[in-house]
Amino acid sequence: MPIKSRIQPNPLLLVLAILLGLSGCASPIVKGPDFSYYLEDPSPYRLVEVMSGKNNEERLHILTKALSASEIPYELDPFTVDGKNGTNVYADLGATEAPTLIIVAHYDRVMGSAGANDNASCVAAAISAYERLRASYPLKNINVRFLFPDKEEVGLVGAQGYIKNHGVKNIVGVASFEMCGIGDAFGIWDIRGNLKSSNIVMALQQAGKDLGVHNETHGPVPRYSSDHHRFFLKGVPAVGVTVLPKTDGQTLRDYIANPNAFRWIRTANRPIIFQTYHSPEDLPSTISPKALNMTAGIIVETVKAFDARLLPGT
Repeated sequence: MPIKSRIQPNPLLLVLAILLGLSGCASPIVKGPDFSYYLEDPSPYRLVEVMSGKNNEERLHILTKALSASEIPYELDPFTVDGKNGTNVYADLGATEAPTLIIVAHYDRVMGSAGANDNASCVAAAISAYERLRASYPLKNINVRFLFPDKEEVGLVGAQGYIKNHGVKNIVGVASFEMCGIGDAFGIWDIRGNLKSSNIVMALQQAGKDLGVHNETHGPVPRYSSDHHRFFLKGVPAVGVTVLPKTDGQTLRDYIANPNAFRWIRTANRPIIFQTYHSPEDLPSTISPKALNMTAGIIVETVKAFDARLLPGT
């Protein structure tokens, strides 16, 4: 989840953060175990452990090896946007000529962060969701494309590259999963215009209802964004999805509304998911296996609800 550059952080807060030693710049990035560790007992949590701390080229390699280990067919999708090169990965489930729902989980991490919650957690949950759907739910009306973009953290470039390569024809909804490893509830965010009544938002809400998982909606988020926004700008119904502790909902709303407020200079005052955000402390030790499994369930039930809503010919 990159910070939108058009909103500048408060210089005073940055100075105070450095003086108080809150920037975390001096902490080394701890690399996770080798891929063989994941193969010993494949699970979403172990995949987060393996991806954590690896550079983005290594994370791409781990992602494709995990897909292969699960016998998930995938495509490498290189792109160039404004001189920036990268490689997206996608895997389809269903008939590719059918209307397509895209589930997004970027695999890259920001420099200076271990990248466990942002965003290895969502990658791991998405792969688990694919496996569950393949095993138990034959899609009737849609194709689901699991898209793992590169370079989300440098301006949503991977999503831009995907659209450059493929366009948006036949895409009927996009949900970008961001930071899915901490909490027992989820937020559907960046809801603009008439998106609240869109199939993707209603399917996500139905998933929460079916699973008994608390969820709330939020409008545009001025400072933060994710890959879905590139699709929204092309007219596709598209939103972000983030997991958080239910008890932290109001704190998160306050933080999003004014991330430069003085109270946030103390890390412990911030929403829990932002206490390790873009830092070396974004480690697997902060991740809950239960949250990963919940997220996979949310994706599965969202796909089912979306498939049921999208009748043939619509």
